[in-house]
Amino acid sequence: MSSNKLIPFSCQIISATCQDVDQAFQDLKRDMNPDFVHVFLDKIQRYSIKPDRALFLAKYQRKYIAFATIINQAQAPEESDQTTIQLLENYACGTGLMVLPEFRHRGVASQLVKQWEIWARQHSLAGIWVITRQMSDWYQRCFQYSLLGTTTRRRVKKTILSKAL
Repeated sequence: MSSNKLIPFSCQIISATCQDVDQAFQDLKRDMNPDFVHVFLDKIQRYSIKPDRALFLAKYQRKYIAFATIINQAQAPEESDQTTIQLLENYACGTGLMVLPEFRHRGVASQLVKQWEIWARQHSLAGIWVITRQMSDWYQRCFQYSLLGTTTRRRVKKTILSKAL
């Protein structure tokens, strides 16, 4: 068992504003593909100012160590059947979740997913859905997300999950 799991870890979770974006970008971009860093900056700028979405940041010792983004509603994956499309119409969509490697397995991502749930409830949404490449088991085991199906994006198979609130 890793020593990280034995030590209680506490970080601050904030709902970011545009004033938080520059520092968050500087702190978090090091763990990203350099070819897509500009896309990340654009995304966190939009999510910090638009009322139909949110950017949550985890901060530890004056540094941002993680982020999560959520949008009020997003278009269902192209291959979705009518039942899935109708279900997701009143669900928020978790669109991004990343924790810097040295802070993983300490509950930071769990705190951010719980913040998604609070936000979705505050916006009177019926649930949350996500698309993930690698974390399907984690969402199902830790948060009781249900499998909706799969989709292929850029030749990568991903899992679609949802959770009613």
